[in-house]
Amino acid sequence: MASAIIVEPLAFAGVTASSTAAGHDAAYVGNDYLGVTWQSAAGAAAQSLVVDLGADRALDFAALLGCDGATGAWTLTVEVATAGQGAGFPAGSFSTGALPFLAGSAGWASGRGIGWWSGAAIVGRYVRLTIGGLGNAVATVGRVVIGSKIQLHRNFTFGGKFGVKDLGSYDLSARGVPLKRRGPKLPTLSIEFNAVHKDEVEAAVRPLIERIGNTGEVFVCTDPTPDAQRQRRCYYGTLVGDLTAVQRRAASWGWQVNQVSLIR
Repeated sequence: MASAIIVEPLAFAGVTASSTAAGHDAAYVGNDYLGVTWQSAAGAAAQSLVVDLGADRALDFAALLGCDGATGAWTLTVEVATAGQGAGFPAGSFSTGALPFLAGSAGWASGRGIGWWSGAAIVGRYVRLTIGGLGNAVATVGRVVIGSKIQLHRNFTFGGKFGVKDLGSYDLSARGVPLKRRGPKLPTLSIEFNAVHKDEVEAAVRPLIERIGNTGEVFVCTDPTPDAQRQRRCYYGTLVGDLTAVQRRAASWGWQVNQVSLIR
């Protein structure tokens, strides 16, 4: 089991696509409404998104969330070019080659897939994400997360909680009749890092929580090791509750991550 990763999404200066279906603008992959999606036109074996980060930025991770219809036949190619190289991705720019698209074969109840790339740190402004193996089908993406992983030296401790927040309601009328309103059931996560190094808190944890507070979204994967279940170990949403990093000893800190995930 590898230590959990946390990724704060970089902001997008612009997004273009190889094709776009009416009402499904490519820019939608930069907002946090996973039900508002980019959708390609049908009729090609591959479709792509090009994300402009506005300037050269360090990155080592990309995830594509809310991918309706994603299958094990899909592939993902990630290319990165610097501002100097330009958005044409010339020879010498970074490319992963074709990778398996899905983070894992086991999915959430919705059936929406999660595309996954994780690698060594690189610097670039333009990121091209090419989905292959479509067989002329439509590609759908709800959110693209691009950024740099925070992976603490010591993993979270036992006692992690993995549950569901039911947005529906249930009550009984005065006559004992069930009053039921069904709603989405969002995965919840509560994990605690009890032995965080002081330099990790100062360089990574405190700057992160100061930037995002309780209103900015982050991506969390509780175990990024390749596995059939890795897709179900991925969460994306705001951090809820107390954001405090606690100094337990002179060089040892604690930090709790509580999250309601938009991935379901």
